[in-house]
Amino acid sequence: MTALAARLKARIEAQGAMPLDTYMEAALTDPDHGYYTTRAPVGAAGDFTTAPEISQMFGELLGAWVADLWWRMGAPPALNLAELGAGRGTLAADMLRAAAIQEGFSEAVRMHFVEIGGAGKIEGTWHQSVPQLLAYLDDAPLIVLANEFFDALPIRQFVKCAEGWQEVYVAVEGEKCVFHRAAPASPPFSPVQAQCLPEGLAVGDIVEACPAGERIMHALAAHIARYGGAALTLDYGTAQPACGDSFQAVRGHEYADPLDNIGETDLTAHVNFAVLGACAEAEGLRAAPITTQGAFLNALGLAERAEALATATPERRGDIEAARARLAGAETMGNLFKVLGVAHEDMPELAGFPT
Repeated sequence: MTALAARLKARIEAQGAMPLDTYMEAALTDPDHGYYTTRAPVGAAGDFTTAPEISQMFGELLGAWVADLWWRMGAPPALNLAELGAGRGTLAADMLRAAAIQEGFSEAVRMHFVEIGGAGKIEGTWHQSVPQLLAYLDDAPLIVLANEFFDALPIRQFVKCAEGWQEVYVAVEGEKCVFHRAAPASPPFSPVQAQCLPEGLAVGDIVEACPAGERIMHALAAHIARYGGAALTLDYGTAQPACGDSFQAVRGHEYADPLDNIGETDLTAHVNFAVLGACAEAEGLRAAPITTQGAFLNALGLAERAEALATATPERRGDIEAARARLAGAETMGNLFKVLGVAHEDMPELAGFPT
């Protein structure tokens, strides 16, 4: 039993079963034993690999997207650019290198990072949370990039029953943590989520909610509505309202039991993009049609960038093509990952999205 498992077991025995989001938050962010606060999880030596680690092309295309949007919005002399869940800064390094080609961009941009695991080596202002970021920012426009950020936020699960809804909790049986269901003490869904429920829910269907994700999107959108800018979210999840159990764990690049090795295993859930888009629209932003990562990257020129790199380094052509297929292929990240773009009503249309 891990140190954090022992602590949570004692807490449950003293206070009763805990909601899934409470368990997930503790497992990931406990100051002493949480997954994200005690290790570097990304890369071959970690537990999972993200798109920026697969290929520089991913960050370069996002950098070009940001620089193009900055230019078309009138090239303001100051721009706050924030990456949520920045890790060790791989995405930002590739992004800023590509965006620097646009004249004046590097002089205008002020780089910000949100990373609970602490400051990385790349230059910028590092924050522990989104509220801390927003409290720090001035009145310059804000562009936010969130790649595989929302999937790590704590979720709640609700099961439709004949008599109403039951919530999924984590309880203790013997020495092990187990799932437990009970009627929730409060209405299960926010007004935004209630509007995005799938039609025809049947007994036994599971609906997941992410209150933390909703709060963050509302806060970001309210700031952008006031000062201008846009936000881009890339993650695995659903574009349309959906139900099902997506709570999962990964350890050593393989799926694991989310109730084992607590604090030493990555916990995630699929992102409900329909809810995030509705949160942004509720604050007055304009949401582009949700698209797949494959379609988005191809629209930004992924094939052309891959060919340019392969021509410059022919000995790497096979690796470059494999990376392109992994980022945008229909059987890999291309369809599983979705992209949401939201912007101030006065912003130009966002590149890469269907019109």
